[in-house]
Amino acid sequence: MSATTGHVEQPAAPAGAGAGRARALTPAELAWIALIPCTIVTLAAIVVLGPPLAHVLFQPGSDSLWPPGWWEARGRPEPVKHARYALALLGPLLLAAAVLWGTRRRLELRPRTIRAVTLTAYALLLAFTLVAALGQHDVILGGSQPMPKLSIFGVGALVAAAALLAGALVVLRRDRVAQWIGRVAAETPRRHLAGLAIAASFTALWVLETVTTDRLVEDHGQMNWTLNDVFAVLDGRTPLVDYHMLYGKLLPYPAALVLAVLGTTGFVYTLLLTVLNGLALLAVYAIFRRIVRSSLLALALFVPFVAAGDIGHTMHQAGLWPMRYGGTYLLAWLTVRHLDRASPRRAWILFLVGGLTAINSMEFGLGALLATLAALLCARPPRGRRDALRLAGECAGGALGAVAVVSAFTLLRAGALPDPALLMEWPRIFTTLGWFALPVPGAGLHLAVYATFAAAIAVAAVRVARMAHAAHAARAGDDVLLTSMLMWSGVFGLVAGSYYVGRAEDVKLLALFSAWAFALALLTIVTARALAARGWRRPTLPQLLLLFGFALAICSVVHVPAPWGEISRLTQQGPAPTYRAAAENFVRERTQRGEKVAILLPEGHRIAYDLGLDNVSPFGIQNAVVTRVQMATLIETIRREGVTEIFVPSPSINLAGEGNSAPAQLQLLAADGYPATSAQEGFVELRRGA
Repeated sequence: MSATTGHVEQPAAPAGAGAGRARALTPAELAWIALIPCTIVTLAAIVVLGPPLAHVLFQPGSDSLWPPGWWEARGRPEPVKHARYALALLGPLLLAAAVLWGTRRRLELRPRTIRAVTLTAYALLLAFTLVAALGQHDVILGGSQPMPKLSIFGVGALVAAAALLAGALVVLRRDRVAQWIGRVAAETPRRHLAGLAIAASFTALWVLETVTTDRLVEDHGQMNWTLNDVFAVLDGRTPLVDYHMLYGKLLPYPAALVLAVLGTTGFVYTLLLTVLNGLALLAVYAIFRRIVRSSLLALALFVPFVAAGDIGHTMHQAGLWPMRYGGTYLLAWLTVRHLDRASPRRAWILFLVGGLTAINSMEFGLGALLATLAALLCARPPRGRRDALRLAGECAGGALGAVAVVSAFTLLRAGALPDPALLMEWPRIFTTLGWFALPVPGAGLHLAVYATFAAAIAVAAVRVARMAHAAHAARAGDDVLLTSMLMWSGVFGLVAGSYYVGRAEDVKLLALFSAWAFALALLTIVTARALAARGWRRPTLPQLLLLFGFALAICSVVHVPAPWGEISRLTQQGPAPTYRAAAENFVRERTQRGEKVAILLPEGHRIAYDLGLDNVSPFGIQNAVVTRVQMATLIETIRREGVTEIFVPSPSINLAGEGNSAPAQLQLLAADGYPATSAQEGFVELRRGA
């Protein structure tokens, strides 16, 4: 087995040994042998413990989606699904624990038994991969899905990846090719600058599709929602205090500052998102470069990472990039710098950034925070109680520092501390209440994504176990960064996977592809080093499967946006947007500047900001009021603030093609003294005392 990989080379039996006497298992052999019982235990726990755990952790309580029958309140609680995914997260951790425990015990088996069990594990891995691939096209276990399935990797991509892999394995066996790659990849100041320039240029080209204008912004649903949140901050609302945020809880603050300085337009907002997306991607390039110590090799990993991570063009979705990935990749970059003894030197700074990331986006941010803790444990396992307490103190101190920073800011801004219930509001609605929930398919690419994250954790555990031996202590320093980031990528990906589980459709799966591509690139480093050590000969089945996945990532580069197409999109003449102008005229004709109102129309806070109104609505849009508790909050707010006029979408689809109100909501507001007084296509005015 190579000293730098978590994959097994078949051990050669001593001459005349035959079945041979029992010998100690290597960490990698132990991982493959433990894979089978750990899988069985995990599956049994999922089946048996899922239902009872669901009743403990994921019961909806007294609140529910409301009103029944409204298209925006669709869904039902699926507590068993979430409980079973929580149990599925324990499988990779159980395997890692088995590797670390078994290595210390120096378990022994006969070579023939080792080989037989390993080959069985290989066969199960191959079967698992086939189930994932065939399930993508509903060949097996597809079931009936309400949402159409996407052909993420078509037959053409599969054939191209297979050909690319076969050709690479043939070419790389030549010593002259390997030597040439070694010479070219050697780091020099010029190559460092060239690699950075190419990475920055490629990043700029790829993220250009995020930029849009006010003429085009009405075609982007999430863009409207998140832009409206920024205007809510400009309009005086404070997230986590008097404003209920669906997406990033903290990012609207710096975005509002930029818009206030550079101009309150969709172009400025999307340009900011583009810059943040680019910085997040370049942070990943810096991670690769620090691990492989070569700008050109880092570039060879970075380009497929970007391409595969944005197959579904998720980067222009304001609810995903940089709301969820920006902070996580920043934290990963800081973590790898810290482990490489660069700034930040103090671990508590990592947990401070991680805490802020988790507050901004719970699913992805909490995953990044836990991943950082796991990476530090891999790099520097506590040697005693004092080390463990020191790490726990830094973790708690940093996380509490993040809470203190946010609390102090909201206290200064709004005179109130943040409400923890608002932090968990939308995660609770998506999980325990099952808003727009869909069942997880029996088979599909999500299984391959899960397996990649699990493999990253298992390989990290194998490398930690190997580095613990005195024989490898001298070379452990070279492996710490890669080992720790493997663990980081696996833990982050699995925790972030809850985003897909809540609404198991392919669009949500594509949102995880950046995390998947990151783990895949790190595993590719491990595999490439192992194969290079033996002249790229005799690759094992797991290595072939992994390299095939990376070849698919390389093939995804064909989806790079054409710059002339993006420029044409931004400059072409087209019909002027109609929705915001119509909504703004409707509100202007019925209000006076400085008046306190509640506008729950799409872009309602932007309309209020432009008209000089004080929009006290705690929700950005009527679509975001989907429970009884939220409706009660809305009514309580308009009573307390003395609002006389409320503007909501009509029960029919509005001019923007989104955001209607439920008749039951209008009836409840009328009963509270706000009957409908006037209406226009898409808009309704409710006036107190009319």
